[in-house]
Amino acid sequence: MERWYVMTLLALVCFSLGSFLGKVASFKDISYRVYFFEGVGTLTVFTTFVVWNRNAIFNNFSVNYPALLMGLSWGIGTILFIIALKYAKLSVLVPLSAVYPALTVVLALIFLGEKLGPREMAGVAFAVVSAALLAK
Repeated sequence: MERWYVMTLLALVCFSLGSFLGKVASFKDISYRVYFFEGVGTLTVFTTFVVWNRNAIFNNFSVNYPALLMGLSWGIGTILFIIALKYAKLSVLVPLSAVYPALTVVLALIFLGEKLGPREMAGVAFAVVSAALLAK
């Protein structure tokens, strides 16, 4: 099995567990405190990553603005997701929020000039249809 595939499956397990635990946490606390503790967990992973890879990160350092905007986008999205956890069924919220790759594909088509084959187009179409079904 290729390394990227194993990493993707592990990421999927982490995202699934994280969403589930976020819902469990929202049962017992306010959304803002749930995000606070999610941030503490993220900061722990971040700090460990930076310490472990500090030589590669800070060698010829320069600001990567798209990466910075990526972090801001994910952070804001995470806050919105955590707030939504309080009010929505996890079985609807997670599949609905997981349709974001379809929008990412559209952005890649428009701004990066990427092309899709018929199977890939069908996959994106099914994702959009599933979001429409979940949204009612």
